[in-house]
Amino acid sequence: MIYFLDFRGRNVGGPVLPGRLIGLPGVASGTEDDLRRETRIIFLVHGFNVNRQNGQAALRQLAGMLTRSTESALVAVTWPGDSWAKAAGYPLEGNDADDTARELVRFADRVVQDGAQLSFVSHSMGGRVVMETIKRLPPGRFAVSQACVMAAAVDDFSLAWGKAYLGAVQNSGRVTVLASQSDKVLRFAYPAGDFLQSFLFFWKDVAGKALGLRGPRAKNGVAVPVNVHHEQIPDGAKVDHGDYISGNPGPKHVAAGKFADAALAGEPKPVY
Repeated sequence: MIYFLDFRGRNVGGPVLPGRLIGLPGVASGTEDDLRRETRIIFLVHGFNVNRQNGQAALRQLAGMLTRSTESALVAVTWPGDSWAKAAGYPLEGNDADDTARELVRFADRVVQDGAQLSFVSHSMGGRVVMETIKRLPPGRFAVSQACVMAAAVDDFSLAWGKAYLGAVQNSGRVTVLASQSDKVLRFAYPAGDFLQSFLFFWKDVAGKALGLRGPRAKNGVAVPVNVHHEQIPDGAKVDHGDYISGNPGPKHVAAGKFADAALAGEPKPVY
């Protein structure tokens, strides 16, 4: 069953609000009472610069590709990772990603039953929402199985850094990273935006290269944990930042969906 979990107050931009399940016209979806009974849940999280309607459409398409997760509830998460300033608003969206993670943890703590198995799949800055969520989950309350982050707009060293997501990785069954060097957004825009973000919020952000470009690397002598699987898309495939999830999927989106399906199903080494 699919659920639509919304943290938005507006269709474009706006603040992060407490999560609530909503219905879409003509789409069969679950209620909060239904979700309380679920024992296996997969959260699907879109990325930066995606409005409510496009986010819902893209996540519905992604959910339809997860054919091996029929025993799991699929929760499509829409959050205000966009603004009226469009791409220029990037340096401020890290705060919205963190606030969304905080509210997602509160929602799970209130609605999801103890011991439920949680998994995650994300695109772009949705990777920050996912990793922050895992980092903030109450210890021992849930079992985190799989986290699949595609084109993740987080720093490449963050999975091996104690101040970032090392603990979240260690508390997960596995984190799967799908990356592409053909991603022009992560190659050119991410470093500039990340530098500005670290300047504005130097107390909690450090500039780096993107995880979704070339995959994870060590930090301060700490190796990337062994439960991180990195799949580098061949350069010849020319997979750009918009080629992972879409409301109108093409062959590259389908390939990414199949990869996420394999990762969430626990295949030892899913390939693109």
